Amino acid sequence: MSGPPTLSSDHSTRPGPDLRPLVVRTSGSASEAVYGLILATSVVAVSYDASDAGRVALAVLVTAVVFWLAHVYARLLGRGASEGRGPTRAEIACALREHWSLVAVVMPVVLVLCLGAIDAIPDRAATVAATAIALVELAAAGGYAASHRGASPARTIVSAAIALALGLLVVLLKVLVH
Repeated sequence: MSGPPTLSSDHSTRPGPDLRPLVVRTSGSASEAVYGLILATSVVAVSYDASDAGRVALAVLVTAVVFWLAHVYARLLGRGASEGRGPTRAEIACALREHWSLVAVVMPVVLVLCLGAIDAIPDRAATVAATAIALVELAAAGGYAASHRGASPARTIVSAAIALALGLLVVLLKVLVH
């Protein structure tokens, strides 16, 4: 008899669409995915004045890739410093995969911004929609995590609200600072 599925378990055998938040459907770390969403939200918030959604999309993507590589490097450097040896190819590949969710989770944000870049929607609408997507995903991740650990519906809603509030705080602080 098996227990409840973990956040990283494979749900491909379930019938119908996978309705879990993207942060737990990506390969790799859900923590990295949440970090990627917060990072994308802050980049979009800083770019709110930008009239070119394509530049904002590029900024989000490049920032995510740079932070992905920085996280991989930090993990491998830290392990090397503590273990006194260089990483193996398998360890490098594992670190690249584990941290990839930081990039994967920003793809919906980038795609919506690209709609602005190709003039399918106005640039400002793309920026607002990209922010909304990231905030909804953060709230969904907060609610899912609470629900997954057996929280009551009320605590699940509170967890989702806290995650949403964190995302909104990031947007507010970035807008105020810039």
